[in-house]
Amino acid sequence: MTATVAEVRKPARFDFVGLLSRWGTIASLVLLVIVFTIREDSAFANSRNFINILNQVSILAILAAGLTVCLTMGLFDLSIGSVATLGGYLALRWGAEGAFGLGAYGVLLLVLLLAVAIGVVNGLVVSYLGVSAFIATLATASILDGIALGYSDTATVQVGIPFRILDLGQAKFGPVPAPVVIMLVVMAVLWFFLERTQMGRHMYAIGGNPEAARLAGVRVKYYALLALAISAVCAALGGTVADAIIGAGRPYGVGSVYLLDAFAAAFIGAATLRPGRFHILGTLVGVLLLGVINNGLSIMGAATYWQLIVKGAILIIAVFLSGTVSLRRQGA
Repeated sequence: MTATVAEVRKPARFDFVGLLSRWGTIASLVLLVIVFTIREDSAFANSRNFINILNQVSILAILAAGLTVCLTMGLFDLSIGSVATLGGYLALRWGAEGAFGLGAYGVLLLVLLLAVAIGVVNGLVVSYLGVSAFIATLATASILDGIALGYSDTATVQVGIPFRILDLGQAKFGPVPAPVVIMLVVMAVLWFFLERTQMGRHMYAIGGNPEAARLAGVRVKYYALLALAISAVCAALGGTVADAIIGAGRPYGVGSVYLLDAFAAAFIGAATLRPGRFHILGTLVGVLLLGVINNGLSIMGAATYWQLIVKGAILIIAVFLSGTVSLRRQGA
């Protein structure tokens, strides 16, 4: 029995959930900008404030971009906050001391190489010892916090910091602050890495199905080391920029304030344009969404707890929509 043309050509249904999951976060960002503009007028909608928003989210974006690389492979890096704290403290302290006879840029490079080593150690523990990334990086965070406090004797570095290091947080390129430029460069490089290179495609393949990727010849264990190293480098860079902004190397509390928001931005991003997949462009949208919420509510004079409530609600909705689309794909 053959099917009729009418049976074969069924009218396509309007996929409201799919449309909302792809464009909902961007629509929310636009809507929030419109609402804050109407409510606060010139106090919110001006070029100075928009640049201020980008400056406020720059450190978060740097950390979240590195975290996104790990999340594409299904790896949770909980050590980024502690790496940021230790990296920033070491960069400013060693710069102030002129450690190892290195200049300011040499010290920064040394700190980033140390971050690579931390990420590689995390990767070795995850890949070759079989410890889950969640537990391994949580343990690493505790170790690094202890090292930072012990090495610093809880003292903050404030004197003798080279201007070249401070410029990472305080310089400007025209009207654009240096942290914004660093953020854009980091996100552009990682976007190109994930979207336009073979390594990036392999990472997405591992995140989709590790066993299938392994059978296809992808070196799954190697990519775990690479992803965690990239995450650590971004965290150390972000922590250095954060300390440079205030001109002090703090051995505690620097990166911890960005940890949960970095995950929130990445998961909001996974519900943007390509639901169920972590990607740099989506993370940027997530970061901007969080930044606009914080900035707009602050200008309105809203209590801090409203910022937390709104961010939590948006995160739940975004993850729900992303998960719904993923389940529908699996059932298709």
